[in-house]
Amino acid sequence: MIKIRSIIFLLFCPLLLSACWDKNEVEERGFVSGIAVDLANSPSMININEHPQPQENGKMQLQQDEEILNQNVDGDFTQNNNDKFKLTQQLIVPSGLGQAQNSGGNTMPAFRNLTQTGNTIIEMNRDMIKQAGRITNVTHLNVVLFSEAVASEKGVFADLMDIFLREKEMLRSVKVAITKDHAGDYLYILPENEKIPGMYISKLLENKSNLEIAQPLTVGDVQSLLLSKKSFAIPILNIVNTSTINYSGLSIYNGNKKKIVGMLTGDNAKGLNFINSKDQTGTLDIKFNNHDVTLEILKINSKLSLKNNDKNHLKFKNKIDVQAGIAEQYGSLDIMNEHQYKKLKTELEKKITEMTTDTVSLLQGNMQTDLLGLNTHLYKYHYSLWSSIKNDWESGQHYFSKSNVKIDVKVIEKPGNIIKSH
Repeated sequence: MIKIRSIIFLLFCPLLLSACWDKNEVEERGFVSGIAVDLANSPSMININEHPQPQENGKMQLQQDEEILNQNVDGDFTQNNNDKFKLTQQLIVPSGLGQAQNSGGNTMPAFRNLTQTGNTIIEMNRDMIKQAGRITNVTHLNVVLFSEAVASEKGVFADLMDIFLREKEMLRSVKVAITKDHAGDYLYILPENEKIPGMYISKLLENKSNLEIAQPLTVGDVQSLLLSKKSFAIPILNIVNTSTINYSGLSIYNGNKKKIVGMLTGDNAKGLNFINSKDQTGTLDIKFNNHDVTLEILKINSKLSLKNNDKNHLKFKNKIDVQAGIAEQYGSLDIMNEHQYKKLKTELEKKITEMTTDTVSLLQGNMQTDLLGLNTHLYKYHYSLWSSIKNDWESGQHYFSKSNVKIDVKVIEKPGNIIKSH
């Protein structure tokens, strides 16, 4: 009996010892921080030879890497005329993260970018593995960027998102954004407060202190929205200079048309955030007694209701309550004066009403895209009605565009920390 137990034990030992047979050493992995997708024939707006690069030992090491790996960003680096897409991946260079400066006082590179063209993400990634000399790993991926040109082609954005939804190592919290121009260029930005552009862009997208900014959109969010065929807003970025990226506004993705159909900027982007009462804060400028007054928006609450059941003439009311305080003022303003207090509230309510009404007109007009939450409200509270019109909501009979949306704004104003400044 003892011999049999010993034999069984010996048979199981190899199974225990082989637990790590497929392990990959950390040093053999190429951790990806950012990914950008462009059309294959999309020209880069930067010149690697002229673009500022982190330096090492007096030499532009990262620039040299790029010249070797990408030889002519817009040239024929294993590209053929039938390629559809261009993929740029940003790999983290660990040695550049742990040391701010080398002995010569120069900055160590913390990233390297690889570019390849092809017809699928998988195909391009495999070619990049050859360039990188190691297996790429997306467990540290921060952001995925798509150029506006890519996302404006019908069905392309959803098709390209497929790999990011299927990849088993992909985190659902990875942020997604649209770029105004060539997406790969954004991974060459050298921010002053971050060593890796992908991390910088990710933190930029988390900013909620501006009313023009959309809530961060993640891979998980996109999956839910695409499956439900809903329309949604995607943050759109633009390059300010070689070290700075900024928001341009909101790209409008139409779930029915499966592409970007337009964008909201400035007051129109702000109007959408007021309508949807997202967890946004920021400031709003108005004119009061011929002087500029900046109001800080502290809280937004909106409540949508349906006023009738006539599908050809649907009427909605969106009641928006806004809590605001004076952040900065020019000229004399006595907040304790009841007449001035009421006039200030009226001016702010008028401003918000104009912004939101214009936003509704744009979405119901050429865009014909429901980002107002009307469809969600009908689905939740008037399902029978919704079932009869859902197939013609943004197309066909265009019940969304035919709907009447009334905006009712009420401001609860607070003076700030003081009553008067002068």
